[in-house]
Amino acid sequence: MVVQIDNKITIKVKGFDKILTLESKIKIPIEHIESIRYAEKTIIEDRRRLGMSRAVGFRFGKRFIVGTFVEWERDKVVFWNIHDKKAAVYGNVIVIVLKNERYNELVLEVDDSERVTAELKRVTGQT
Repeated sequence: MVVQIDNKITIKVKGFDKILTLESKIKIPIEHIESIRYAEKTIIEDRRRLGMSRAVGFRFGKRFIVGTFVEWERDKVVFWNIHDKKAAVYGNVIVIVLKNERYNELVLEVDDSERVTAELKRVTGQT
């Protein structure tokens, strides 16, 4: 997955994930980003416990989760792209909270989470 930052962020879904998620790009205007944070180390287990229904996507246990999921308990529509269940433990998963978008949150595994998080916070004026 590639995250490009300009006057909007563009999430480019790569490879087989395009088929699993029915998405190739997600474009979000910067002003629709409410907050950015590192995911909790147990985010996958915690969210599964609350109940997630797949809209379009694929989940393989706690290891692999890509696509759009409805989290009924929290009343949220969330786009997930995580391939390694340990990614959150290693700090490689970020959560982008959105407003006025079809997704309430993006939960993304990124290679350079420190750089991506710092850049997103910089362009959105968050500290």
